[in-house]
Amino acid sequence: MTKVEKFILKSKSGFSVEVLNLGGIITKIMAQDKHGNRKNVVLSYDDFEDYKANPLFLGCFVGPVAGRTKDGILSIDQEVQKLDISCHPNSLHSCKDGLHNVLWSVESHTIDQLVLSYKVQSAYCKLSYKITYSVSDEKLNIDYYATSDHKTYLSLTNHSYFNLSGDYNSTILNHTLKLNCTHLARLDDESLPVELVELDKSSTDFITEKRLYDVVTSDTPDIKKASGIDHPFKCGDENKIAVLKEPISGRIMKVSTTQPYVIIYSGNFLHTAQSGSGKKLTQYSGICFETQDLPNILSNRLDSITYVTPESPYKHSTSFDFSIL
Repeated sequence: MTKVEKFILKSKSGFSVEVLNLGGIITKIMAQDKHGNRKNVVLSYDDFEDYKANPLFLGCFVGPVAGRTKDGILSIDQEVQKLDISCHPNSLHSCKDGLHNVLWSVESHTIDQLVLSYKVQSAYCKLSYKITYSVSDEKLNIDYYATSDHKTYLSLTNHSYFNLSGDYNSTILNHTLKLNCTHLARLDDESLPVELVELDKSSTDFITEKRLYDVVTSDTPDIKKASGIDHPFKCGDENKIAVLKEPISGRIMKVSTTQPYVIIYSGNFLHTAQSGSGKKLTQYSGICFETQDLPNILSNRLDSITYVTPESPYKHSTSFDFSIL
């Protein structure tokens, strides 16, 4: 496939999702509010062409290594593998090596499922990726699968920004959030994890439901350093990790994953970025739930590391389940 195409998935309930073969980008998730009206609850560009540059990583598949990697260096069995660092002093979402701007092959497309695949020969190994998007009722499920012919490290995610109001001229600060997570990763001045602390001893304790405004605007050091939430949270034992609510629309989103961590980003710097069409978003106009591994884990060694080998493929799943209050 040589051109960018859009694929629509729809469930029997009327829930629909739009995905591009470019970067596996999710451009729309049409969730209903308490009155039965459907709106797009993910941030999107007005100009379709802006997805080709996608400076904000809106809705895209992120890999081979999501998040920040110090100096772009991956050390695997004394072998150094390097990620591109051209977009940041450290590698951010693999920069130009990333899979967010490649054209994926369409293996299959039905009314409720889309399977995309991509194969690449890097300097270190041969990788085959597969993403499966499927919808049922009011739920989107994303399955990640990858194989390698040599031992390597992968951390894959989706980078959709959610605003359950369906109006991204408003912010997400009136949303409430509750987490089933055990630890928060504290960050250094380069936003790299340096310490894991128990969540109930941190300044971003979402063990009980909290309004995002109350946390994002707080004077606590963790929040002030990042101008909001931009932190890894270690997932709890159950795969249901987050509940996001928007009281006016009545929309609820439940996030479930098999991944060990979720990076929650409250759109702290969306107002400083600009798309090719000149459109600017508001600070805090969307919130990301980047289910993945702990960033820079091969260097910080703050938790156990899982490698991809010919015998052990990469396999994870994340779902976004919508309902109303």
